[in-house]
Amino acid sequence: MKFLNKLLNDANQIIFMDFEGTQLTQEIIAIGAIKVELDNKKRIKKSHKPFKIFIRAEGVVGPVVEQLTGITDLYLFQYGENFTDAIQKFSSYCGNNLKQTVFMTYGNFDMRLLHQTSLINHVDDDDFIHMIYKKNIDFSNVVSKFCRSNRNEMISLLDALKKFEITPLGDAHDPQSDAINLSLLYNAFITEKRILKEEYLKVLLHNPHLPTPILKIMTKLVDEGTVTTDDLLKYIDEEIQ
Repeated sequence: MKFLNKLLNDANQIIFMDFEGTQLTQEIIAIGAIKVELDNKKRIKKSHKPFKIFIRAEGVVGPVVEQLTGITDLYLFQYGENFTDAIQKFSSYCGNNLKQTVFMTYGNFDMRLLHQTSLINHVDDDDFIHMIYKKNIDFSNVVSKFCRSNRNEMISLLDALKKFEITPLGDAHDPQSDAINLSLLYNAFITEKRILKEEYLKVLLHNPHLPTPILKIMTKLVDEGTVTTDDLLKYIDEEIQ
């Protein structure tokens, strides 16, 4: 796929990752990730053991996040690490092949959490963190070009998994599970061409920005299998009368 290949460039490794954050202060309280190696067609050829770490925050977790994730202030006090140590461990997990590595998330919230947490902890100039910023791919932007809701809206990770007939692994809002599920979605997106073609056709046919004559031509082509120049001219006439 040209669009995705352009984003991946010469990458032969992807770090799929997901962060959980506090409700109000927007600090990272958990990092989940899985490192994969790619073949020459950008398919996943090897998945490494996943990574997960909990992080103590200056702010409280908050009741909404606590209910969603099961992470409490007491749990972080007992098992969480400071952000600097956690990032160093995450960097070690990612390895030394960063020139040919991209970091993939679903949505832009994770990067906002990373930015806010690095500022609070005074490590916003850290080289590894800047590498993540520079080489991050928001996979929701890729998916949204080819798969959207019936209302032509961007879809969640769970909804994207359903479209590609993938049963989610693990618990919802567990960062490690979300990272693994994102890797499954990525590989299905690369390999399941039938599903991708069907979803892309739906997006094209429901695109509100297409001129009406073009939309009618596409609909006729899908329904009847053939169109002519006369069909297009007829639809144009209908619009300008």
